[in-house]
Amino acid sequence: MPIFDLVLNIYPSSHRQCSIRIEGEATGLATFEALPIGLLPRITHTLPVKNEQMAALHRRSSVMLMEWDEQWRQLGLDGVSIDGVFDSSSSKPQFFSLWSPKEGCAAHTMLAAVFDCFPFDCCSGPTGALLEIVRSYLDLQPPVSIISYKPMHLRLAPWVHANDAFEVESHLRTLADDADLIVDASGVERFCGALTRLLPVEHLLKRRGEVRWIVGSEFSNALIQAGVAQSMIEIAPVIPISRTGEPIVLGGIFAGSSDLISFAKAGERMQLVRSFRKKYALTIEQASKAAAELLEIVACHPVL
Repeated sequence: MPIFDLVLNIYPSSHRQCSIRIEGEATGLATFEALPIGLLPRITHTLPVKNEQMAALHRRSSVMLMEWDEQWRQLGLDGVSIDGVFDSSSSKPQFFSLWSPKEGCAAHTMLAAVFDCFPFDCCSGPTGALLEIVRSYLDLQPPVSIISYKPMHLRLAPWVHANDAFEVESHLRTLADDADLIVDASGVERFCGALTRLLPVEHLLKRRGEVRWIVGSEFSNALIQAGVAQSMIEIAPVIPISRTGEPIVLGGIFAGSSDLISFAKAGERMQLVRSFRKKYALTIEQASKAAAELLEIVACHPVL
């Protein structure tokens, strides 16, 4: 197999932009990176890639480029744009652009191979959370994942919904009843609704194995009311964004307006975009990026 280098620059419509680079031959390296923005730090994560994964990625990238369809680059709303280049020792660099490719097409199959290089159990913390978000844009993020840590983790996706409750419970019932378990909902966005509607809490309380919880502070009271002991709940760590509780967004705009903060805390994305445009005379694109950044900051950090 020839040496190759695949680079993807990823621009989610409502979240932080990031990039992926996978390079090598029989085996390789995969790097995921998000540049610092506002008060959010740089994320860089590199993993080795096995020969089976490299071979699958090379094959699927080649098929995508041979079967290229101009429809894959047509822009839409509320999706993800991807600019890429595939450079191989056996051919010239080939550039391409994608917009939210749908499952079943060669472009989507190639992206599935890309994210296979970043398995759940090797990507935790901010890296894992952002990867989950990007996967969700591409319908590559399942509502629930079982991660073989010790103890076993049942990880809920950022955009999990009450409609996914059956799938969540189905995964849960595949686990041995006496196995210790951590229900990891630390990445669930606060706008997804109550965890008690997503999870069979009563069933979890009856398990013989110990069940512990990792959640955002906004979810803990509902779990306690449902019967979960407070001692079994770990609040996902957060850091205050500033002494005054006012973040900086869009690389330099100081969002000190109380209405901007309140809109972000309430998840009112469209009202936030309108307010950014009115207050700072931004374009729709600029205001959308500012709103996305502020929503991410407020979701990750408490406002003092």
